[in-house]
Amino acid sequence: MAIFRSLGVALLSVLAVCAAHAEEHTIVIHHMEIQSVGGTMRVGDVVTFDNQSDMAHNLYITYPDGTVDNLDTQIPGTQKSLTLRQAGPATIKCWIHPIINAQFEILPTEPSKH
Repeated sequence: MAIFRSLGVALLSVLAVCAAHAEEHTIVIHHMEIQSVGGTMRVGDVVTFDNQSDMAHNLYITYPDGTVDNLDTQIPGTQKSLTLRQAGPATIKCWIHPIINAQFEILPTEPSKH
């Protein structure tokens, strides 16, 4: 039982260190455009999509291996967030409006500086 407690404490410590290095990014949606995706984004960072459009959108991110994170329908004036899961080139698109399309690079998690 003591071994499991020790493993649990160690896991929580690792998760706390990883969370401390995560950055937060906001990407604004205007009508049929996504604000330019700039800055350095890494695996584990949280991206918030802020729908400042006058219409609903349904954004999703496609990762290099083809997996998808779907944000579902996002009505005007709302925000939805997700945590980036995979390094490499990624694409943001809207299921409702295929014209919305942005590519960006997700970098690997930054190495710990201990």
